[in-house]
Parts: sequence; structure tokens; C-alpha cells
Amino acid sequence: MDDPEPPKIVNRGQRRVSVCAESPSESMNTTVKVVPKSDEETARILEILKKNVLFKHLDSDQMNTVKDAMTMTKYSEGDCIIKQGDDGDNFYVLDEGAVHCSVKKDDEVVFQMDYGVGDSFGELAIMYNAPRAATCEASSSCSLWALDRVSFKVILMKTTISKRNIYKGFLQQVPILAQLTEYEILTIADALQEESFSDGQVICKQGDTGDTFYIIKEGTAVCSQKNSSGEEGEVARLSNGAYFGEIALLTSKPRQATVSVVGDLKCLTLDRKTFKRVMGPLQDILMRNLEQYNKFQAANI
Repeated sequence: MDDPEPPKIVNRGQRRVSVCAESPSESMNTTVKVVPKSDEETARILEILKKNVLFKHLDSDQMNTVKDAMTMTKYSEGDCIIKQGDDGDNFYVLDEGAVHCSVKKDDEVVFQMDYGVGDSFGELAIMYNAPRAATCEASSSCSLWALDRVSFKVILMKTTISKRNIYKGFLQQVPILAQLTEYEILTIADALQEESFSDGQVICKQGDTGDTFYIIKEGTAVCSQKNSSGEEGEVARLSNGAYFGEIALLTSKPRQATVSVVGDLKCLTLDRKTFKRVMGPLQDILMRNLEQYNKFQAANI
């Protein structure tokens, strides 16, 4: 059978065309297209991809395959790039400009965020053959590198979906995330970075400025605090599914406890910048739960 023709990039002012979802076997057996690019464009794309959470795990050959398949598309301020409810045809990486994303439910905006240079969006509808979960509009004149649905699936499906499903299942077991939508859970899953720590290593120290949020994936961490006399004692032990660092990120106050590792430890982490951008909807939830945290000495880490 002939390879299916990749969907065309949608230009401004054109009516969007519905895209029928191909079966996984069809997309996986498709040869990825190659779009010629200048040396400058090649360097720019690779620079962006290396900083993007969806592509960091790819090797150099896979990274070049993604780069070759991408096509430049431009939008003016106010243009609708993707619309909630439409079929997904392209995945986008923002090269220049800014994009505003919003999700509506019953004509009320229930989630919104802004994308900057190097950020990506549009993958959910492609990965899950589902309607667009959000509307994305150009906040200014912007340039985006677009990767069509077929190329995206061929290159990223095997590696990204596996990791994303593991992280999604893990995140859904964290109590503080229970009120989030699937869209928000998957957004967080994409932003998480895995870090490993060895026995006795100090993750954060009492009095230091907090700049990272942690979720324990595997292992045990000990929380200790110094009293007024300067004596340090253990106040809590955290295991799989426990999280710490969120209070310091929200209030900008110093770490209130020292966290050290017992045995080997694996954590999923979000840095300060990513936390504020991706976890914006969680701030109200976190603040509502502050009183509950008083039951645990480790709450103010």
C-alpha cells in the first residue's frame, strides 16, 4: 500500500479540514518526510528540541529525523492556531513570539496558560486520536515549527507514550493532584524530569531558598529540622508518592527542613520556572490544603 499523505499545514484564513485518524500500524510503517532547511534553521530547530521535554530523551539520529520532518508556519497576532474540539493535525514548537492557550467548559474558561519560545503544544489530540483539548491563539506575530500527525507518531509515539503513561499513572496516585483533569495531569507528566540520589545525599537544606518541587517515585527520604537550641532531629519519613518543595515555591520562603536520602532514591522534579507555568492551576489547591499540612512536620519543606 502507498504511504498515506501527511496532512497539509493550515494557513491563516483557511477553513480547517477534518483529519481522520490512521491506525497505529499504518503510521508506524510510514516513511517520515524530509523538508529541506538552511544551516541556520537546522541549528535553530535542534537548539529548541534539545531544551524541549518531549524530545530530550531522543538520540541524535531521532532528533535529526524530527528536525527534517518539521515545517515552518507563521501566524499573526490574534490568529487561531488550534481550536478546542477540532481534529488534531499538527504538533507545534514555538520558535518566535507567544501563544495563549485556554480550555472552556460550558462557555467558561477553566484553564489557561501562555507559551513562550521553545514551548510545545498540540500533541494530545495526535497521540490519543482525540479532539483538541484546548484553543491556542497567537498572542503576537509568531513562527512555529509544525510536525504533522503521521511524522509525530512515527518518531515519538513509541518512546513518549510509554513514559507518559507511567508518569500519568504515578501522578494520579498523588492526593494533591486528584482534582486535576487528564489534560493537566498529562501536561505535568510531560514536564517532569527524573533525578536519582544516592544514600546520605542531601536534596535540600533547611534555610536554603526553595527552587524545585519533588515527587518521590521510588525510595525513602528523611526530613529533619533544627529546634531553637540548634539540635537537629528527624520529623518525618517520605516514601513513594510523597511530595515536598511546593510550599517554598508558592511562598518564596526558605526551606523549613532538611531532606536527605536513605538508600537509593528516584524523584520526579519540576524547577521553579516550569512549576509556575505548568502547575499554575494547582496553586489554589495547594493553598487550600495548607491547613491540612500542619498535621505533618514535613509540610513546610
